[in-house]
Amino acid sequence: MVSATEPISVHVVPDDAHHPTRPPTSKHYSRAYAALVRRYMGEPVDISFRELVGPLPASEYTHGLYPYPARLLRHIPRFLLSTEAVVADVDAVFDPFVGSGTVLLEAQLRGFTSIGVEQNPVAALVSRVKVAQGAYEHAADVLEGALVAAKRSRRPVDPSPLLRRWYSEGAMSALGRLAAVAAERDEQDRDLVQLCLALTARRMATTDPRIPVPVKSARNATASSTDVWSQWSQESASIVAKLGTLPPRRPVADVRAGDARDLTLWPSAEQASRTLLLTSPPYGAAQKYVRSTSLEAAWLGHAPKGRTVHLEHNSIGREHLSPQDLELSVSSVSSSRLRQALTSIAERDARRGAIYVAYFADMQRIFMNARSVGMRRIALVSGDNHVAGGALRTSQHLADIVQSLGYRRVVSLRDPIRGRSLLTSRKNGAPAPAEYIEIFEMTPHD
Repeated sequence: MVSATEPISVHVVPDDAHHPTRPPTSKHYSRAYAALVRRYMGEPVDISFRELVGPLPASEYTHGLYPYPARLLRHIPRFLLSTEAVVADVDAVFDPFVGSGTVLLEAQLRGFTSIGVEQNPVAALVSRVKVAQGAYEHAADVLEGALVAAKRSRRPVDPSPLLRRWYSEGAMSALGRLAAVAAERDEQDRDLVQLCLALTARRMATTDPRIPVPVKSARNATASSTDVWSQWSQESASIVAKLGTLPPRRPVADVRAGDARDLTLWPSAEQASRTLLLTSPPYGAAQKYVRSTSLEAAWLGHAPKGRTVHLEHNSIGREHLSPQDLELSVSSVSSSRLRQALTSIAERDARRGAIYVAYFADMQRIFMNARSVGMRRIALVSGDNHVAGGALRTSQHLADIVQSLGYRRVVSLRDPIRGRSLLTSRKNGAPAPAEYIEIFEMTPHD
């Protein structure tokens, strides 16, 4: 495997700079990348990004702001965004699956403006706070003020019938008052207070903390309001400390809550020609990402009927298929190799086959959006899957779709990482223990 020990420094753009000069790249990383491209002969080149970039502190900047289960290994964007060939003629970074904001934060730290789109409202909230500029100089006062107001309040809200199963009576009362206060905050402070609410609610639930999706346990069964107030103070202190590590001067990062299939959320054609698409898309059965934040979503008012099925229905990688989804056929995808793979899955398990037809049809639409706005370069991080008793080369099939739209694969790297695991059974499509990092360029004649 390729490795290196030379560290990379973080470049910060002055407040009044609008990229008059491109952020400096790392000569060391650029040379390493060039060597990888030379070694690439059509088969993935094995590499360890952890070894290549070196150890990074677990609490670095705001990367650890929230325990989101699908965080991209930050070594990958740090390397790519520091490599001359990857960011040549690039002014901005776009991530259509922003998750908890790893790519956007790394882009900020490297001096690039960025845009991200995210469907999961909890992840979008985390991302907004993670990359916010200058809005939280008084974060400690804002969060302490919310706690004081909640203790005085006698008007708790009960935002969802989902919640009573997962909290003690004392915790429900205190969290309900905190939720009422959070809803009343002005726009500037609301994200900060809601993030602290989500974290506190996550810690105070009667769930097994070892399992990302809610599973009942005896933990917090007798939690009191006092316990909730104490947890809020702990989460508040942690948030304030992490925000305080961010450089004060960073480019703008725009988090757009919505669906990346919606072209109106993408950069304009003028912007896209100088924008790098860098993303790690969800895998084909990824609705557990929504379930993993279902309690937080309920406290934030995103599960008014007690369930997050409506969020799961709209997500890419969904298992709850609509009648329209079930009408899709393998002909919905352009790759003949993918059509054969999907047909094989459907013969073994019709339901899983339908799930993956919908997934790849959605991903094809994403890449068609990239092509339609003229996105020059794509950096894609994806993993393969085990589906219905067989292997599914998801990374290769996504690459086939991208290449069918007029992009050339420059390099394919394979890293034995498990950055997106949900610690659940792999028999229904969870990712295999390796991910593929691939760079695509629009073909010259386009």
